Amino acid sequence: MSVDNTTDYFESSDGAVRLWIEQGSAIHLKAISPHNDPVELTAEQALELAQALQRLANALSTE
Repeated sequence: MSVDNTTDYFESSDGAVRLWIEQGSAIHLKAISPHNDPVELTAEQALELAQALQRLANALSTE
């Protein structure tokens, strides 16, 4: 899962999984495939997503 990482945004290479901080108060998560099916993650992808969630949560806690 290649990702676009910035301080307050995460997106998988295929765009199926997105995380972002909204108005400095909440993490938003969108996970949907192009055909409106559930997104499947490998163990490696799930760990990478977990790291992104931790990074965004840490960013929120320091604001």
